[in-house]
Amino acid sequence: MPAPSILSPRDDCHIDPRSLLSSIGEVVYAWDIVHDALSWGPNAHEVLAGVSDAVMSRGLSFAGLVEPGSGRSRYDAIFSASGQDQGEGVVYRTRYAADLAGRKMWIEDAGRWFAGVDGRPASARGVLRLERAVKPDELSASNGELCDRTSLVERVELALAEHLPAERVVVVLVAAIDELTRLNDDFGHEATDEIIGVVQERLRSVMRRRDHLVRYSGNRFAILLTGCPQNQVEAAARRFIKAVAQSAIETARGIALVRLRVGAAIAPTLSTHAGTLVAGAENALANAKAGAIDAAVIAKRSDMREPAVARQGFDLQAVAALNERRVQLALQPVVRARERSTAFHEALLRVGQGENGLFFAPAELIPLLERRGLIRLFDHRVLELAIDMLVDEPGLSLSVNVSPRSLADPEWLDAFLACTNAARGVAKRLIVEITETATIENPARVAKLLDKIKAQGARIAIDDFGAGHTSLRHLRTFPIDILKLDGAFTQNLRRSTDDRFYVRTLIDLARHLGVETVAEWVDDELQATMLTDWGVTYLQGHLIGKAEIRPKAQAGSPKRVAS
Repeated sequence: MPAPSILSPRDDCHIDPRSLLSSIGEVVYAWDIVHDALSWGPNAHEVLAGVSDAVMSRGLSFAGLVEPGSGRSRYDAIFSASGQDQGEGVVYRTRYAADLAGRKMWIEDAGRWFAGVDGRPASARGVLRLERAVKPDELSASNGELCDRTSLVERVELALAEHLPAERVVVVLVAAIDELTRLNDDFGHEATDEIIGVVQERLRSVMRRRDHLVRYSGNRFAILLTGCPQNQVEAAARRFIKAVAQSAIETARGIALVRLRVGAAIAPTLSTHAGTLVAGAENALANAKAGAIDAAVIAKRSDMREPAVARQGFDLQAVAALNERRVQLALQPVVRARERSTAFHEALLRVGQGENGLFFAPAELIPLLERRGLIRLFDHRVLELAIDMLVDEPGLSLSVNVSPRSLADPEWLDAFLACTNAARGVAKRLIVEITETATIENPARVAKLLDKIKAQGARIAIDDFGAGHTSLRHLRTFPIDILKLDGAFTQNLRRSTDDRFYVRTLIDLARHLGVETVAEWVDDELQATMLTDWGVTYLQGHLIGKAEIRPKAQAGSPKRVAS
């Protein structure tokens, strides 16, 4: 039996997710890392009162609010997270103090990052939660060797101004403790701080007198080497790596084995611009982490990633992917929470590699298609593939995602009606997933559109629900069958009592409306057990099964698209 409701029968008309989120100091965000564009849930200005729009719109600008030495910034947490994205994201988690327009607050920040074409983080989605105010003198341990990223760039600028005119090489090494997330989970925040302190001392012990060491972004150390010949940079990096790994580090919580990863950028070889050098060293560090490389990775001009949107001929390549039958569906199972039996699969867009070697990663593909006005073509193809699969496999049920731009296009609805009419009976095994934001732009028009979809026999799901864009009271006007709870909240149930309260409240509110629920990003059994006990209908995530491409996903003859 599901857990008793925490709400009275009339509570749902007085509670909406946005006000509830603000009351517990939480806000969701999405970060386009490639373009450094940061977007927030609608309650951001309530939670982060006073922070300027300019700071909130850029990921690195927001990272500049982090108090030096208080913890890893979101940027650092993402680029120090272990693991590779197989299409479903990699978990990151951090805790830091930030200056929010004069309010210094402790913040918990957790989510998932998703890889781009090169395997490095391209986007992230997560939730930020205010814990408490920073106590007086709590950050007084700062000793001048701690700085933020902006201050680091300024220090590099000073070094360049001093040494480049004298034709002395300047090397920026950026080093980070590998798998700090795992160490933090195993030993806790206090022991992790001990580990960072010991690493800093070991680095200092093998520095030359003219070298300069600073710690920034919590887990990152920058070492400025001046007058170091280019052919000795790798040897210098090995010296630092060896010093850190020389012996285990004893903490109050146990003994830890620590490994250092290092990226390097050399001036003037790479650049004479401080910001470019720091970014280059950070990119090289990301490559060292991704490849588990025990030597320094030195940044090269060819490695400096250009924004994906700047790729020449993207439109032609995207259309070629359609014409060459490289658009595929990866199916991820969604199971009934109590029985753990498969209820349906979510069909996720994947694009295979073409003759030119280009591979479209989902994290970059969908935003690019939307910006270039091509998403409608791909949504059409996904719908065709899904209908073909449903015809070929009578026991299969699928959910498909539809972009708000496609939903606003009358041609998509015409295609949906044509496909479902041509394959009678399959619509009842089809779920159309729309985003929460799609319901607020033109509610009356969207309600009529969803009614037409429902009339064909399909079900309607709201994806990533819980960011606070709309209340369940508002959703009464829509023919909704399923709410998919935002994974940014469900992934943190083990650690956050606030998220447990919030997710349980969403499940109860959905039950009041007779709406089923899917919990996304379910990665462990404790998560699944809690959600099941609270009455969630379905589970989806790594614990249940990853998205996989079936041969059937390529069935059917694709429609040619004029290029």
